[in-house]
Amino acid sequence: MSPRMDLPASCRICAGPTRHVFDLRSQRHPDVTVPVVRCGRCDAYFSNGGPVNYDDVDLTGYYLQHADLIRARYARVFERVEASLRPGRFFDIGAGMGFSLEVGQARGWCSSGLEPNRALAQHAQARGLDIANQYLDEQFHGRYDFVLVDNVLEHVPEPSLFLRNAARVVEPSGVLVVAVPPLDWLRKALAAIPYVRNRVTRPQLNVFGEVDEHLNMLGRRARAAIARGAGLRLSPLRFHHSPVYDNAAVRALGLDDGYYFMHTG
Repeated sequence: MSPRMDLPASCRICAGPTRHVFDLRSQRHPDVTVPVVRCGRCDAYFSNGGPVNYDDVDLTGYYLQHADLIRARYARVFERVEASLRPGRFFDIGAGMGFSLEVGQARGWCSSGLEPNRALAQHAQARGLDIANQYLDEQFHGRYDFVLVDNVLEHVPEPSLFLRNAARVVEPSGVLVVAVPPLDWLRKALAAIPYVRNRVTRPQLNVFGEVDEHLNMLGRRARAAIARGAGLRLSPLRFHHSPVYDNAAVRALGLDDGYYFMHTG
């Protein structure tokens, strides 16, 4: 029998009771079974992931391969933010190789960030970018007009604490923009099919496909709950960098994908 990792004792978002819903096979370690639990109160799903260490894995090849696409995506994110906010201080938590900082600087933002992966942070630093190789914690201080948390919440073991720390560095007049993998009615229906959740690798279809790395899957109720817990207001505004998802038809269908805007107070 495959070894089972410990389940979260309670919901990481609202502290409500959780129940086991299914097991997933680790993609990197076939002999490891990863249990998944769901909170009935806020509809969040959790695992403890697989035995993955991000800090020392060299991920620069992936970022360099997709550099142009990533820069274009961030350019559209900045365009949307600048529709209501003048360029000021930008901070990216989980900044990767620093492409968002490059885009921000070119648009007049004073840009800095944090990145726990050593290779990514060093590559960015070698290019003259202001990135610290560390995690966000209670000791970090600063105030920023635009804070970005782009596909990070699903990776951290304490997402509520993480978002509280992120909210603490947002100016009262600023904005915190968060992106998480989509978990809506369609993705939950697809995940109910064992073949999809264990075999389909396309992330737009299988939100549980990266079980080794993703610990938290947050739907609409969970996003609202985690925002409230961090003292934030979740804006009804949702933006996606691709017109495939950022249109009236997708919104009318109740599908989730993209960037969510949160404000202090």
